[in-house]
Amino acid sequence: MLLDQSVVCPVLIGRDVPLTTVVHTLDRARDAHGGTLLVSGEAGVGKSRLVRAMVERARANGFVTLQGACFEADRAQPYAPILDLIRVLSTTASPALAAHYFAPAATELVTLFPELRQILPDAAPHPASDPEEDRRRLFHSLAEAVHALGRAQPLLIVIEDVHWSDDATLDLILHLARSIGARAIVLALSFRSDEIGARLARLLADLDRARCAWEVSLRPLDVPQIAAMLSAIFGAESPFEPAFVGRLHAITEGNPFFVEEVLKALIVDGDLAFTGGAWRARPLDHVRVPRTASEAVARRLAGLSEQAREVLSVAAVAGRRFDFELIRALTPHSEAELLSLVKELVAAQLVTEESADRFAFRHALTREAIRTRLFARERVALHRAIATALERQSANSAQDAAEALAYHTFEASDWEAAHRYARAAASHALTLGATREALQQLERAVIATQKLGRKPDASLLTARGRAHETLGAFASANDDFVGALEAARAEGDRRTEWEALLALGMLWAARDYERAGRHRREALEVARSIGEPTLIARSLNRVGNWHINREEPLAGIPYHNEALAMLERADDARGVAETVDLLAMSNHMAGAQEAAVELYERSVALFTALGDRRGLANAFSVLVACGPSYHASAGPVCATARTAELLVSERAVHLTTEIGWRAGAAFSRYLLADCLAWRGEYERALRRARESLAIAEDMEHLEWQCGARRVLGVIALDLHAMPDALAHLEAAYDIARRLASATWIRWTAAMFAVALARNQRPDHATAVLDEVDRIVPCSSGVHDASGRAARTLGERHVALARAEVALAANAPTNTLALLEEHDVKRTPRAAMLRAQAFAALERWSEAIEWLGVARSEARAQEARPLLWRIDAIHAGAELAQRHRLVARQLFDAARSTANELVRALDEPALVAAFRTHVDTIAPPPAERTARQSAKAAYGGLTRRERDTAALVAQGKSNRAIARSLGIGERTVEGYVAAALAKLGFTSRSQIAVWATEQGLAAPESGSGHARR
Repeated sequence: MLLDQSVVCPVLIGRDVPLTTVVHTLDRARDAHGGTLLVSGEAGVGKSRLVRAMVERARANGFVTLQGACFEADRAQPYAPILDLIRVLSTTASPALAAHYFAPAATELVTLFPELRQILPDAAPHPASDPEEDRRRLFHSLAEAVHALGRAQPLLIVIEDVHWSDDATLDLILHLARSIGARAIVLALSFRSDEIGARLARLLADLDRARCAWEVSLRPLDVPQIAAMLSAIFGAESPFEPAFVGRLHAITEGNPFFVEEVLKALIVDGDLAFTGGAWRARPLDHVRVPRTASEAVARRLAGLSEQAREVLSVAAVAGRRFDFELIRALTPHSEAELLSLVKELVAAQLVTEESADRFAFRHALTREAIRTRLFARERVALHRAIATALERQSANSAQDAAEALAYHTFEASDWEAAHRYARAAASHALTLGATREALQQLERAVIATQKLGRKPDASLLTARGRAHETLGAFASANDDFVGALEAARAEGDRRTEWEALLALGMLWAARDYERAGRHRREALEVARSIGEPTLIARSLNRVGNWHINREEPLAGIPYHNEALAMLERADDARGVAETVDLLAMSNHMAGAQEAAVELYERSVALFTALGDRRGLANAFSVLVACGPSYHASAGPVCATARTAELLVSERAVHLTTEIGWRAGAAFSRYLLADCLAWRGEYERALRRARESLAIAEDMEHLEWQCGARRVLGVIALDLHAMPDALAHLEAAYDIARRLASATWIRWTAAMFAVALARNQRPDHATAVLDEVDRIVPCSSGVHDASGRAARTLGERHVALARAEVALAANAPTNTLALLEEHDVKRTPRAAMLRAQAFAALERWSEAIEWLGVARSEARAQEARPLLWRIDAIHAGAELAQRHRLVARQLFDAARSTANELVRALDEPALVAAFRTHVDTIAPPPAERTARQSAKAAYGGLTRRERDTAALVAQGKSNRAIARSLGIGERTVEGYVAAALAKLGFTSRSQIAVWATEQGLAAPESGSGHARR
């Protein structure tokens, strides 16, 4: 395939701190505090790109830039990078400019380098003399040339790859570095941190002693940064599977150059292609080693002895890291001989020492390049020998080497052993929460079973299905669970049948609640037939959770309570933790946030003790949503001491990423976005909600697509981007109906109806809510402790929506009745609606009282998007009562809060829509007339007051001023008193001085007077 897609990352990723150092260094140099910046790191880590960014920034800030480089072949040529610098300048700019810049050193340069006569034609070489004297003259003249340039303009000199520099150049560099401390000059040097020779090491030590250099050490990128790099190269519309990103990081070890080279190879081989409007990648099981890596390895292999190459081949098959004793057992060498050969490999920069017993290849691609040079037959034989040696070494603890043994026996085609070790390794990986690694081992176990001519058993398929489910591969998980169910029934294995049914019930909850319910109820029947309490308890929990999704949380609680009692009697710590978590969710959905928070705090403690990161991620996600959020905004909320920390740290999001739980990643992100949006943190909220939607769509998880679209719709509604809001909320409602989830139908319909009402379509909104009442039965048969009908959180959201729709339909009395009927209290949204309804009825005192309640609750919940609306509504109420000054103050406060909300939001279309909406409901002050402007310019004095002040400045009495202006003397006294009050003065003399300073006073001329 032809490569028509650039794989060069267009932006610097993960280099914020180094860039800050670059900016600081350049800023210091502009203030004549020059110095040397050292840029170090392994080959391909991005040194040249950082230097390029430094050059671009320097040029933008008015620096002259000179660039040269060292090359491996030039080590024997003195001053090679200086020659390169002059030649590059001559080629990229002009020979004349190069001659001008280096005029002070021209004679010495052409003396040492006659070939420069073409660039420096006016310079004549001086007669040959003592070499040391020539060297001193060159150093001095070059320093003078550099200093002269720095005096005229800030100067940046770049020399790259100084690890290949000759000794003479390094001496010159030290001379220059010591001379630029008080000048507007920066010297930037890049070098490979793993190729520091003795002379470069001495230079670095000298610079340290002179304290005239700063070092920026570039490290490989981490997994999130690799993901950001892929997004920058291929666009945000091409989200890559976390498995692909993780494998790419493992292969390249975060080296940006190798990432680009591997991507190039994948595109050429057709393993990474543009299909369906986005870039899609196949699984990275094996990748062709980039030519650049192969060539680099080949150059280093050429200098090795035959015995060292043999040891290296064995090590490459053994793995990325290898034990000295293992290699010793596989080769005929004594310890001393093998140590000598390994030292040869270290000297060739192919491997490094990690400890006294373990060594590692410097880079994963180095090992892969060496491994692929072997014939397949050679690799199989070596894998078999390594597996045998490992079994001997770990005869009493084979479990500890299960992962390595699974790999080597599989590659050696020893299928029986591969099956055994792979299952053991998978079990160990799952206990560590390493789902991807577990799936890899389970895949090996399945393949090994098939190679033996047998069908995978039900337990193996169930285990692999769970791994697929965690990683978001629905179809693969469903196939495995169905296969496991069929196998279990064929084998008469009731327990595994139960496990498969329960797994199917969990899996289908993301797509079809009725189907999920059938699987869960069937699993409960099987559990009761087995008679094992823990199985019954787990099935009870799943059925109870199913009731939650049918918008019957109170009906589900008895199932969870029965399960909890069973699990506590059985002393099943994990089962107790999971049940407490489900009870918390039931109370949350029922609107009992205080009880939910208490239970979630308990589940956090239990999951922490168990080391269950998946359980923790789930608990942290919903714990925050029990507090101030759109999610819980239809009823009382309950924040905890953890809330603020969880919002800042995003612990739930990070946990789901660490364990590779894709469904959890979508879930945690949309709930976090919901909480952030409630607080007006739109930038983060939009980013996390969009990430959630991308993940959910990629794995076809309808439930979390529904949640993500609902949040995106709410944010767009907040910003009055009505087309976006309606599109997202209608899509969420459609998905909810496909899911047949009563909970999601209510939650999405409520916000969709609100959006329709605010878009002046109350009839359509009413039709949507009426449809919900037909689809989802009301839970009016359930009552709380006080005897009132217990309303779920979903029912309260619908009630708030109906109240707002009634308001939009000019039926404020119905709004008040609905709020009273559904007992929606202790929420700023309900208080705002009550205030608006009373204002529509012109019951001003009640409206303002409820606005006070809304403002107090919104402040307590940090709901900044509500605060500006509350001020705007209050201003409208004051204006209707002709309290113009109070209204203007409230409008200004509303506008200030609104502007602050979108100050950092980099979404031009959303910001424009929001500002237009703000101008509509919180209008800016009217433009001043010429008279009003003049009044404002002169301390608020009216025209007559200014005329009076001007005459006071001329020394006239009140009687004389009255005659001049044709008014009464008492009126003049009033103007003088008003001027004193407005200007904060206490005497007429102060008025006279002020009027003179303002240019109001003019010499008396006839009967005229000063007027402005």
